[in-house]
Formats: sequence, C-alpha cells, structure tokens
Amino acid sequence: MTSPLLLRRARPALGTLVEVGISIRGKQAGSSPDVRAKAALEAAFAAVATVEHAMSAFDPASDIGQFNAAPACTSIRVARETAIVLRVAHTLGRRSGGLLDVTLGTGAGAWSLSQRGGQSFLQKGTAEVRLDLGGVAKGHAVDRAFDAIGARLDGERGVAWWVNAGGDLRVAGLELPVQLRDERDGGARPWIVLRDGALATSYFGPGARVVLAGRRSRRVCHVSVASPRCIWSDALTKVVALHGGTDHPVLMRYGASAWLHPVPGA
Repeated sequence: MTSPLLLRRARPALGTLVEVGISIRGKQAGSSPDVRAKAALEAAFAAVATVEHAMSAFDPASDIGQFNAAPACTSIRVARETAIVLRVAHTLGRRSGGLLDVTLGTGAGAWSLSQRGGQSFLQKGTAEVRLDLGGVAKGHAVDRAFDAIGARLDGERGVAWWVNAGGDLRVAGLELPVQLRDERDGGARPWIVLRDGALATSYFGPGARVVLAGRRSRRVCHVSVASPRCIWSDALTKVVALHGGTDHPVLMRYGASAWLHPVPGA
C-alpha cells in the first residue's frame, strides 16, 4: 500500500507558531498533486499574513492600529477581513450578553461598522476606546488558511488537511489526536480526537490577559471549545471563561461544545 503524501510546514505568525499540514492518500512526492499541495501550503500562509497585517494591535499601520491611534469621531476604511471579524465579534458580544468585548472594557458601545459604496468603514466614538481582536482574529486566520487549502485542492481525491495556530485548530478529512497541556506534571497528555471541525483552547489565570468588559475569568483553567468554525471556537473560549461554566446558551446557537480544564493547585 502506498503511503500518503504528507507535507507539513510551520512558520511564526500571530504571536505563535502556525503549522499547516496536507495529506493525500495514494500519491507520491514529486507528482502533480505534490505541486498543488505545495501551492496550497503557500496560499494558507499568505491568508494568515493577510489577516495579521489587517488586525494586529501591535502594528500601527493595521486597521486596528490606525483605529486605536485615531481621535474621536474618526471613520477609517477597513479591509474585508477586518470587517468580517468585527461583525462576528459584535454579534457574539450581543448574543453572549456582553461577555465578549473586543474593546477590553474601554467602550463596548463606542465603535460601529458601516457600509458605503461597497467599502466597510469603522467609526470611533470616543478617544478612549481601543480594539483588540486577538481573541477572535486568530481563529479567523485559521479558517482563512483552511479555506485557502480547500479551494486549491478542490477535486483532489483522498485529501486531508489541518491548520494549527497555537491551540486554534481546524481539521478536515482525518482524525487528529489532540493533547492537553499538563499544568501539574508538565508536558502534555492525550485528550480527544478531532475530525472535520475546529477546536480552540485558551488559558485563563495569573499572568494571562483575561480582562474583558471589565471582568476576569472566575477560575484558573484551560477552556476548550469545539465548533464548525475556528473563529467561533476562539471567541467562545472567552465567553465560557467569563461565564464560569459550559452551559451558556450561546454555545448551542453556534453548534459548539465546551470544556473547562481546572489547573491543579490553582
């Protein structure tokens, strides 16, 4: 039996290490699908770079960097990717009762998004409001990279692939074992197997950046959320942490399941 063609690449991005993998059953290295797979890998990393360039809070030239530095009553034209993430954040913030707040407590109602002439514009209501999309944009970057691979390998039989960005993971066509960091004994331990879906795991505790809407996570823990899209999983980890349980009704609305992993001794 021919071993699957397997291509894996990892590069630093989004403040972590982004790994992309493609497996094609019954194909050998050097074949035409190999060329297509390599092009798909590059397209995935290009998608990640596009999202990072648009929404990094640490880049003054990004949409978010410009918004944060602008005075009150400024309107900034933003990229399509930024508009998508802002709409998801706004909707999920409303549906979660304000638990998700991408202003980190600086003014949840002090920004808005509008459409004019086919372009998206971000309005700043007060000088104090700041946006930080780090808790949503990383999941979106994973989704964009995932979709870029799927588009370029469309029609190829026996294809499986995954994108992993520091705990934000999306998989198609294979069963991928997921490990959970062992905070008590070090290393990692087996946890679940993910197939055809997205999973995000975030740590909330001392030293972690968990202040959202002026609140803090109720406990020191890892939070994991599985859903169809990584942007949803990523954002919902914050909702679960601040809610303090896995029973928030917004999870069902997004087809999501959540887990709390308490840290021993915390």
